[in-house]
Amino acid sequence: MKLSHSLAAGAALLITAGCAITPPSLPSASTSAPPATTSASTSASPTVATSPPVVSPTVPSAAGALDVTKYEVSMFASPSGSIWCAVKDDSAWCHFPANYQAKVPTSEEVCPEEQLDVTGVSVGNKVEYFCSGDPTAFPALNNAGYGLEWFASSGFPKVKYSGFTLATLPYGKKLADGSFVCLSEKSGITCGDTSTGIGFKMAKAGVTFIS
Repeated sequence: MKLSHSLAAGAALLITAGCAITPPSLPSASTSAPPATTSASTSASPTVATSPPVVSPTVPSAAGALDVTKYEVSMFASPSGSIWCAVKDDSAWCHFPANYQAKVPTSEEVCPEEQLDVTGVSVGNKVEYFCSGDPTAFPALNNAGYGLEWFASSGFPKVKYSGFTLATLPYGKKLADGSFVCLSEKSGITCGDTSTGIGFKMAKAGVTFIS
């Protein structure tokens, strides 16, 4: 496997009701008091459609993470099985899922001399797209061994995907190896270096670089 890092409210309705009432007149022998009148006015603010604020991803903290520093590398899949990632003490990376919807840079842009496909995004000294000939993170338990030692005692579930049984990192769980942390969420996998604050978030809709 060859890995190259060269460069990827609501609507509101306000009702104000006011009553202007003429105070009753005192009894008089020479005049008759006019009848009391009541007026009501209602005003409504226009409906305003607003979008929820866009929250940029950040590098997850190591708090509550499963410590995998004793392993050379730890590979895992998203609970859906579609995103494959790995974390080690000096880097972390994820491959694009098969149903990836965003544009991927060309090999000529990322690894022009290697004749390999651009297959994912990594974070080490920097965040970048990488090229590989084969998956560099392959968390298949069918060939249990390298990269999956961490999973045996984790108690985490497996998932069947494309004919393979994969080790997963459940939603809300994190792995930490040195300063590198990966977090699994329904919205995607976020990995980064807590010491530098750089990283990325990989999702079906696309990848976001964190810097």
